[in-house]
Amino acid sequence: MNILLTSLQVPGAASGVRVHYERLTALLRAQGHQVTVVTQDSLRPWVRRSIGVVRRALGLLPGHLGERVGIELGNVAEIFCAIDRNQPYDVVNAQDVSSGWAARLALSDRVPVVVTGHYNDHPGEEVVKQLNLSPTSWAARFEVSWYNFLLRRTKFFLGISEYALRLTLPFLPAGARTAVAHNGVDMAAFAPVPRSTQSTAPDLRALFPGRPIILNIGQLEARKNQRYLVAVAAELRHLHPCCVTVLVGKGEDEALLRTLIAAQNLENDVVLLGYQTQIPVLLHGADVYVHTAARENCPYAVIEAMAAGCPTVALAAGGSPELLAATPEASVPQNTAPAALATQLATLLADPAALRDLQQRQYAYAHTRFDVAAMVRHTLAFYCEAAGLAPLSPPQPQPMAAHA
Repeated sequence: MNILLTSLQVPGAASGVRVHYERLTALLRAQGHQVTVVTQDSLRPWVRRSIGVVRRALGLLPGHLGERVGIELGNVAEIFCAIDRNQPYDVVNAQDVSSGWAARLALSDRVPVVVTGHYNDHPGEEVVKQLNLSPTSWAARFEVSWYNFLLRRTKFFLGISEYALRLTLPFLPAGARTAVAHNGVDMAAFAPVPRSTQSTAPDLRALFPGRPIILNIGQLEARKNQRYLVAVAAELRHLHPCCVTVLVGKGEDEALLRTLIAAQNLENDVVLLGYQTQIPVLLHGADVYVHTAARENCPYAVIEAMAAGCPTVALAAGGSPELLAATPEASVPQNTAPAALATQLATLLADPAALRDLQQRQYAYAHTRFDVAAMVRHTLAFYCEAAGLAPLSPPQPQPMAAHA
């Protein structure tokens, strides 16, 4: 197939969306498909500067409304102008609804556009939360209305979790075609192997000899909720004094986390390891992986932990419970007090047989469902359906209520 893949996340962006589309692109090309990736970086510089002038002019309007209108319309315009209209594409896979709309306009609806839903909330409400806009402001109302407009024009939607599909269905037009292709990782790449002398990843066992290790990986930000894990560590210190919690990642919450750690004298119990690239090595050195994100879609980190054979516990946010369906006891209600989770972790760490049983059930469930081969197979099947190369499946039932 000749596939156009569009995204607002440029190469190098610190984003799971970028990781997803780069991984998908490489796998599709390895199977012989032609894949063209278009982002805002694909735009000719002078065109981007021209769009930027208009965007900045709108930003001069009072309040945040002009700024938000300029940004959203500018995003569509940049993808629209970067697409080569002369290419004979079979299908477009847009990694967000904005670039999907741009592709429909650029290609005059000649090519089916599959939108992949990576967002953790309604995409407009997600922007409102990220920017801390007042929900009643004109800017917030515009964002929600804008994304409702885009979703109502989405004919083919591919969720990366059942959660994303349920979230999106009320906003899609009647008869929209939908499917789910969960995120996938290369299970073989995460299998335990003897540690290489050339590995640059920290050796957690050598750093913390004889200590049980709890690991968390992700951008240090409010949504990932590592501050909750610091509170859990404070409680765990009394239940399992030798335990250490290791946070891997960088981000805007780093200073806050260091302050919380110092305020509770947890410097020996919670360690910030910074940004790391050799994730499998770290997971193989941990006893338990704990995912604390308060808003999620289909977190790669949870899948990677299960693939590496690291027992996993996660807050029951978004699509995380789907990934842990074989071990529902590992999905922790979001209102769980830190002391309660600390007790659960201490109990697990004190029972090697229970830890091993948790790990085995999670791996058995994950290794075929969340492998990259399954992700590519399901994605390609939906491409073929959208392009008319396979029989159409019955439309998904639409919920009774829809939101404006």
